[in-house]
Amino acid sequence: MSALRKQAGFTLVEMIGVMAVIAILASVAAPRIMESIEDAKVSTFVQQVKVLEGAVAKYNANTGLWPTMITTSDPSTNPHHHQLLINASNSAGDDIAGWQGPYVAKEPTNPFGKNSYQALYNTTDTNWTCDVDGDGTADGRFIVYRADNVTDKVAEKISDIFDGDGGSADWKTKGRVKRYQGTSASIIAVCLARI
Repeated sequence: MSALRKQAGFTLVEMIGVMAVIAILASVAAPRIMESIEDAKVSTFVQQVKVLEGAVAKYNANTGLWPTMITTSDPSTNPHHHQLLINASNSAGDDIAGWQGPYVAKEPTNPFGKNSYQALYNTTDTNWTCDVDGDGTADGRFIVYRADNVTDKVAEKISDIFDGDGGSADWKTKGRVKRYQGTSASIIAVCLARI
């Protein structure tokens, strides 16, 4: 009669087997999940750059000027705001003639880290110059979108999207996408428009 009784539950060996299968599946899936998350952040950044390019061009067409960052007293703006979002030529809030914005729906956020720094610059600083044609010399003054906390792997993906130079030895210094001073391990700059 005892041979006819069914056992309830799992044996220890069966439980260890199931856990081993789960661990193997997790070790295979985890890198792919992380890669997908990284790709989503790259896509978000690329989309932001495209929106900013259009906004910068429209701002220039309306005002005859190029947007700049302005210091604000609002700590949530980190501590800048740009003229694509607010009509102010300075921290006092003086209006810009011809401004028909906002040119962006909201302040972009850096997808590569919570509270990571980002900015829109109108600059001639040699650390931010752009060599869009890749000939080794600066191509003039540009509006530059900067984002921090971008790994080399991710920055190279972005450079490949905009410049088609991912994998080349000089992707950090040539093209629209570059590293700050060509050497930074964190700061990426995208040249939006020649001014």
